[in-house]
Amino acid sequence: MRQYMMFVDIREKASKTGRIDLSAIGFFTPSNLLPILIFIRKAPPGIPIVPPDDPNVNSYLWYMQSDLGAENRNKQNYLPVVSLPKVESECAPILNKIYDLGENAGGKNAFRYLIGELVDNIYQHSLFKNALIMVQKYPRNEEMHLCIIDDGITIRGSLANAGMILDDDQAIIDAIQGASSKNDDERGKGLGSSMKLLTEGYRGNVLILSGGGAVHYDEEGAMRYLLSDMYKYEGTMISMIIPLTTAEVNVFDYADL
Repeated sequence: MRQYMMFVDIREKASKTGRIDLSAIGFFTPSNLLPILIFIRKAPPGIPIVPPDDPNVNSYLWYMQSDLGAENRNKQNYLPVVSLPKVESECAPILNKIYDLGENAGGKNAFRYLIGELVDNIYQHSLFKNALIMVQKYPRNEEMHLCIIDDGITIRGSLANAGMILDDDQAIIDAIQGASSKNDDERGKGLGSSMKLLTEGYRGNVLILSGGGAVHYDEEGAMRYLLSDMYKYEGTMISMIIPLTTAEVNVFDYADL
């Protein structure tokens, strides 16, 4: 949450000054970079942007913002920021790059199910105009950080379309527990099974932030937050830490297949 709060501070100052001031940023993480890039994309044309004071941080920002596409991102340990295409069937280059980075941690079936369900969930429920994904592998720590963000209708908005009226934090909890805006014959297995696979199978963790709610979820359970208006995000951000285990994870133990 701390890194997301950095974005909130930038957004709040921009509303008062009419410029996006990134000068004080000394380090980018997916949890502050992705909402900043969405914010820049949706800002009025010509709004002044004050770059980071550190030239290395500034170079990193503008490289990440260039969005060259997954097929041109031939880096060994990361997938820099890439836009999700409007059509899900065009996601194959992005998914293949992530699969290559993860080297099928936990086994090919489990890893591909985890990533595939996460991306599919965005297309099935968010109705986004902009969606970004970023992945960084840390070989020394034997883990991968994956963050995906969209400017869609939020998890609460998606469930409301199916008649489920909930606060933002409860909507996230219900989605983790299997609630969906789709009928059983229309849907994949959804956020619930992929989050169970991540936290119990891989023993990873995730921060889900959507609208005015946030939930941190790991193998010990969920910690939820109801955010004030200042901290709300009109969309959904999912930031995961995936251990790159060499042990086989049996997807059938965690996903209702």
